[in-house]
Amino acid sequence: MPVQSEAAPSTPMPPATRPSRRGSVQLDAARLRQLRRSLLLSQRDLADEFGRRDIQVSIATIKRAEAGQAVRYRIAREIARYFDLPANELAHASALAGAH
Repeated sequence: MPVQSEAAPSTPMPPATRPSRRGSVQLDAARLRQLRRSLLLSQRDLADEFGRRDIQVSIATIKRAEAGQAVRYRIAREIARYFDLPANELAHASALAGAH
């Protein structure tokens, strides 16, 4: 006899706690640019650095992040790890406000 699971009915999350679209977050573009420039790196140089460390972040993604467009959470974590920061310190303030 098959066992029926008692899953909770699917209810939509309220807008204030709903994750951002498709698992992405907007980074603080100015902070990211400042961090990159503090190391005297161009966007291409940073992408090359990621490649040397076997971190999959392309120059196109770096450009998108610095233009204020959202990036995947995985990418945000990798970028933050490179700069030795917690990922939430690179997230744009409005992105954090929507996560609570």
